[in-house]
Amino acid sequence: MTKAQRSFFISLIITTYYILHTTFLTAQPASTVRLAIEAQLKQYPASTLQDIYKSFFQDEFGPGHLAPDSAGAAGYLEYELAGMTSKRNYIAEPCGTGNNFYRVPLDLVQDSIIPKEEYLEAFLESAKDFKIPDIEEWKAKWEMILTEIERMNVELPNFEADKKTIAEMLDRGEAVVHHSEGYIKNYDPHYRIISKAEMEKLNSKFKIQNSKF
Repeated sequence: MTKAQRSFFISLIITTYYILHTTFLTAQPASTVRLAIEAQLKQYPASTLQDIYKSFFQDEFGPGHLAPDSAGAAGYLEYELAGMTSKRNYIAEPCGTGNNFYRVPLDLVQDSIIPKEEYLEAFLESAKDFKIPDIEEWKAKWEMILTEIERMNVELPNFEADKKTIAEMLDRGEAVVHHSEGYIKNYDPHYRIISKAEMEKLNSKFKIQNSKF
């Protein structure tokens, strides 16, 4: 590669990064990202970087990877409902900055506030909005979020280890994570990811509360 070619590719990389950086910050102001992180840590102080990553990933891409078919989704919903105990949590929470998706607790079904069939339908309709992640684009967005987290100087358990694990995962072309063991142990989460549009439909019928930051 000639010196001129190297200069061209370096310039191209810098320009691409700048475009992604500008686009993301325009769509997700740093203050909004910060408020979303603060809200999660206030509600779930045992959250790790892995849990914060999961929330932003869910808002970006939705629940499609969790719903391969309606029969499978219905069966797993039945299984989870049978094994959980309601905590009377009826508040839908925004994923990430809440631009696209919400976590809607299964307690609403367990306690007969939303019929199971309508809840499942909302989940399956939401899954249709799932976008296959463009790993490079998502990596760039995650770097912006991570930068904001580091600026906040918050203490997260296993921060450096999680940061490394997430980076290695993304380098392999993977993007999906589970909740951390600490999060599961402390909060025993049971919810489905539902789009804002489907949330509005459910809310018009059942008046679901939703948290805002």
